Amino acid sequence: MKFANVRELKNKTSEILRNAEKEAVIITSKGKPRAIVTAISEEDFEDYLLEMSSGLQDELAEAMAEYHAKGGVLLDDYLAKRKKKRG
Repeated sequence: MKFANVRELKNKTSEILRNAEKEAVIITSKGKPRAIVTAISEEDFEDYLLEMSSGLQDELAEAMAEYHAKGGVLLDDYLAKRKKKRG
């Protein structure tokens, strides 16, 4: 694990980002840890965005509440109902 202060982050951003691909870099301010810079894959980034989306979290909570209140539907039943609607 590497450390860099805010001034280094400002002056050596590209170098710190390259280092973060190998290991986490702790950013410090006045000697205290303030942030962690670490590599992230595109797949992990998509997962992160979905997890942090308050709208998605609200929809999932609403869906779970509805599921508990009304019960679930078998996949075959859902697909048959959908097929009837289409045609």
